Amino acid sequence: MIRTYQRIVACFIVGLTCLELTCADTPLDTDLAAFLQQHCSACHTGESAKGNLDLESYSSDFPDAEIRRRWVFLLDRVADGEMPPESADQPDASSRTKFVTQLGNLLHRADLADREVILRRLNRNEYTNTVSDMFGIHVDVSRVLTDDSTENGFDNTGSTLSVSAEQLTQYVDAADQVLDQVFGPSRKPRTLDRTVNFATLSRGADSSERKLSDGVVLYSGAKFLPLYDASVPEPGLYKVRMQIRAEQSESPVVMHVKGGNTGQIAAHSVGFFEAPPGKITTVAFTDRAVERSDCFAIGLVGGYPYWKVEPDKYEGPGLFIGDISIEGPVDEWTESRLRLFGEIDPAVGTISDIHVILLKTLRRGFRRAVDEDEVAPYVVLAKQELEQGKSFEQALRVGLKGVLCAPEFLYLEESLDDAADKPTVNDDALASRLSYFLWSSLPDDELLTLAERGELKRPDVLRAQLDRMLVDPRSQRFVDNFTGQWLRVRDIDFTVPDGRLYPEYNELLRASMIDETRAFFREILAHNLSVQNFIDSDFVMINQPLAEFYGIDNVKGLNIRRVARPEGSVRGGVLTQASVLKVSADGTRTSPVLRGAWILNHLFGTPSPPPPPSAAAVEPDVRGASTIRDELAKHRSDQSCNRCHRKIDPPGFALESFDVLGAQRDWYRTFGQGGKYVKRQLHPFAPTTVRYQQGSDVDPSGVMPDGRKFADVREYKRLLRDDETAMARSLTRLLLSYSLGRQVEFSDRPEVERILTRVKADNYGLRSIIDEIVMSETFRSP
Repeated sequence: MIRTYQRIVACFIVGLTCLELTCADTPLDTDLAAFLQQHCSACHTGESAKGNLDLESYSSDFPDAEIRRRWVFLLDRVADGEMPPESADQPDASSRTKFVTQLGNLLHRADLADREVILRRLNRNEYTNTVSDMFGIHVDVSRVLTDDSTENGFDNTGSTLSVSAEQLTQYVDAADQVLDQVFGPSRKPRTLDRTVNFATLSRGADSSERKLSDGVVLYSGAKFLPLYDASVPEPGLYKVRMQIRAEQSESPVVMHVKGGNTGQIAAHSVGFFEAPPGKITTVAFTDRAVERSDCFAIGLVGGYPYWKVEPDKYEGPGLFIGDISIEGPVDEWTESRLRLFGEIDPAVGTISDIHVILLKTLRRGFRRAVDEDEVAPYVVLAKQELEQGKSFEQALRVGLKGVLCAPEFLYLEESLDDAADKPTVNDDALASRLSYFLWSSLPDDELLTLAERGELKRPDVLRAQLDRMLVDPRSQRFVDNFTGQWLRVRDIDFTVPDGRLYPEYNELLRASMIDETRAFFREILAHNLSVQNFIDSDFVMINQPLAEFYGIDNVKGLNIRRVARPEGSVRGGVLTQASVLKVSADGTRTSPVLRGAWILNHLFGTPSPPPPPSAAAVEPDVRGASTIRDELAKHRSDQSCNRCHRKIDPPGFALESFDVLGAQRDWYRTFGQGGKYVKRQLHPFAPTTVRYQQGSDVDPSGVMPDGRKFADVREYKRLLRDDETAMARSLTRLLLSYSLGRQVEFSDRPEVERILTRVKADNYGLRSIIDEIVMSETFRSP
């Protein structure tokens, strides 16, 4: 059936080459109507139409987007052989292909004619990166700008990025916050250069820590030791050095450092550091304080006693903390001023100097060359301030604030290339499209210069820039943003696992989960590996905490690295990564329905339609999979439910062998009645245990929509890999949507298939797909 579908798609694409791209409200022609009458109307007409699909209610008003969506749904069902069902009158291959091609042509014409160019506003993340790169500052506007809406999982889709009157006010406030950072204080901020030790501090350590002459030993995992007596005097970047050592342990212990207002939820994680036994080790890091009086706090991670101990009697491992040196803010407060003023002395600056600064700023901010007419209004704003007796910096600030609130700054322009023989964005728009795709920020000077020269559109130049940008550190933003939204890693804190059922969950494991997914994507991108690796791979990207969680031996240290997947391991790919398995569960229990729908929607980009109104909800039952299988069996007996559950259930059942954290399991943990109690000691030196019951055994077997059976997730992944184009097609569509900032529509399907054809020789490598997207005609179309 896969090959049949591919042949039909190929015929559809060939058919498009003969189209005149004009659109009218065209009724169904005789052949299409006859096909529907012969093969579909018996089941899909009237109030009792199966699947709530009533063809009598279908309009052929193809310019209407919702009507087109319904017809596309029908076309896809016919193309992949789901309709007509086996029990109905089956069309021959020629009739099926003819129907798909003719209907596809109508939909393609209508979709192209209805397409609108939507100016895309910078989302909050892009705004932050843009002003940071533009002025050389570090600013967090998350308290000022609200969260952005998403569409198909992405928050950079233009149709959702409208601006309300309230948001306009927020952008004014955000501009003030940005310019506060740009101009900085009028004098050099107070600095801190101090070495402290918990053994001599008046606040921090207490009777539960062992005090030594040169430091203290922390044993309890229930607390963080705050450096209140060494709070920072000003916001800025600080350098920190700490002396640490594992105490009473033959292996390293892990230190967790937090920063910020450490007594509040707003405290952020600075990082995790290994403290080896033996000699004292000095760890060094930098961290940014955002408020005066922020401080650092130090704690232990991973199974240590969550209670106070008698330090002189306790024999378990602990963390020795010696001298702690804090220095800062480092001399960066002048960087943004130097970048802004250049050689201009603000003490004697004139309106001509303001003109020079604004001209340079507008070129970066508007992401293109600007003329005098565009600069003039902002110079006028500054001049008015000077005439009212304001200082040079105050007047310049008003002009810059106008720039940061201008539509040309807040929106990505889609200007056309007047010299092109068909609608194509010009080099300026192409530079922005490329930089916001790969860097989530504005073009740098090299990209802008090439665009101004009209050279960026040249294929050799564009490929060279793509190579350069993907090795630039800013490309990590693409990795983080795309994986965070495609695989919903951003939502990892949406639920918190029940500590009674899953006591092994901690902040280090959480951070490692996120790092694994990002590193895995980066590894596939950097080496142009096949996207089939996202389904299953012969390697994993893990550190010691993940290796222990996954049951993989001989991996030491906190750094994520590539490790060959052990024989027989269920890991490999993203399906069995802990981050994906956690965000597709609810923190207490798993649901085959929810996980199955999640996989179809987010991993393959094929969301299932909502259940019919008459369908009862299937609730997860922690008593065991047999209960839920019984409920799902009832659902599948209903034809309207079976249509979707035959696709949803297989991935859901295969992943039932993983709990809400992503740990492999053979049975369910529960607080229900009648099960066998399991006592678990959290730590060899812990006096308390947690108790939960052993519920029913897990059954991860299932049946694919085409009837193929699998016994567990290993076999399920092997069956998925049999279709070499499914993952490639899904990722191409998702990457194309992310790069363009719009939904991929029906008329984009031919471009997707052309990209797949070009990357087949590279075994559908991820980097090859990105290359072809950037070089595609669609990427350069408005």
